[in-house]
Amino acid sequence: MLINAIDIDSEIERRYPNLGLGYLAASVRRRFPDIDIQFRIADSNIPHILQSFKPHLAGITTVSQNFQIAQNHMDILSKHSLPTVWGGIHISTLPHLLPYEAVAACIGESEETFADVVRCFIDDGLSTTSLGQVPGVAFRNQGKIQITNNREPIADIDTISMPARDLLPIRKHTYMFTSRGCPYQCTFCSSSRYWGKTRFFSAEYVVDEIEYLWKTYHVSMISFFDDLFIAKRSRLEEMIRLMERRNLLGKIQFTCNSRANLIDDEMARLLSRLGVVSSGFGMESGDEETLRYLKCTNISVNQNQAAINTMKKAGIAVNASFIIGSPNESRKSIMRTYDFIRNSKLDLFDVYILTPFPGTPVWDYAKQRGIVSEDDFDWSRLSVNVYRNPEKAIILSETLSKEEIIGLYKRLKRLRLLRSVIRVWNHPLRKDVPRYIWARTVEFIMDSLCKKRSSFQ
Repeated sequence: MLINAIDIDSEIERRYPNLGLGYLAASVRRRFPDIDIQFRIADSNIPHILQSFKPHLAGITTVSQNFQIAQNHMDILSKHSLPTVWGGIHISTLPHLLPYEAVAACIGESEETFADVVRCFIDDGLSTTSLGQVPGVAFRNQGKIQITNNREPIADIDTISMPARDLLPIRKHTYMFTSRGCPYQCTFCSSSRYWGKTRFFSAEYVVDEIEYLWKTYHVSMISFFDDLFIAKRSRLEEMIRLMERRNLLGKIQFTCNSRANLIDDEMARLLSRLGVVSSGFGMESGDEETLRYLKCTNISVNQNQAAINTMKKAGIAVNASFIIGSPNESRKSIMRTYDFIRNSKLDLFDVYILTPFPGTPVWDYAKQRGIVSEDDFDWSRLSVNVYRNPEKAIILSETLSKEEIIGLYKRLKRLRLLRSVIRVWNHPLRKDVPRYIWARTVEFIMDSLCKKRSSFQ
């Protein structure tokens, strides 16, 4: 039983299934083709599934803001005396937080590690002796955390089996990964630190997976969830040639993540040729100084605007994310971001308050200031959905008060709502809008009821 520890009341967390767990299941199937190992992937109804599925081994993956949710699942599993292995970015970054009830944790990229752990389970029930021979795991030995030698990242990721999507709900609009890692080191991003060196699935592997999704699940849109899909132009060109050869061009639409300094007329033309109809950018700020702090490079506001113009000229919708609340960011700086968005041709955008995630320079900064800690900490405060619980927001600003940051955040959110109402009906993702609106409406009602209940108490 593989558990994706998410906030089930959050629409954005429920939107797509967890492909990471699908990769783990596929790796175990590949390693043990002669053993009938059954899987169940779940993110809710854990007690019911335990009763009906009766697993012999459990796995839990979680991000930092959902660490308490994962611990709640662990409490349930431990009552059934079910050996449980943890994984994911949070426990990989802070392995000393492994719950006492857990048997072990897989650190970092885990397809090979988890298959080794399953072999240990089959052979001797996960003894400390056998776990100590597996690279890339943490476990408790006589009460103390022991971490084995690092496991090297998989050099040729084409050797990784495609995720076991038969265990997951796959809609007409689904997603996939075509690479791991990012060549850039943004100060707030934990992903690039987690994956290490950027590695790419080959063009043939990617097109094989696209073709599989089209033929098996009849998908109409695929979102590439890579940190930076366009990082390797030659691969993009080869993907187009392969898709044309297989008569796939024009049959599926795509969305992807891009970066402004990599966009030119030729790149936009290639993306349009592939079938990319919408691209997301981490533009972060309309203020040059704040942008340099967040992106750790010399990327400029003008480059961001030029990328918008170039993509729009190619007929590709442009979405962007922005971050406010950097330590030295002033009100004027944030208003430059507001003005940049208002005057730009962006189709959609979102805004976040700078949040410190473990393993990033921003986390180290917040830890030094005593704002966060690794012990006895309310990890739900790291949720980027600040609109749900603004009182929990972590504020790193040294120039503005929490009230000022929240006020500016709400102002940008109102601009976002206005832009969405105007632009979304002509956006390539408009087919998803009714489902998103319904889910967000339910989320809003549930949040309101919870707040009323708390006020009565």
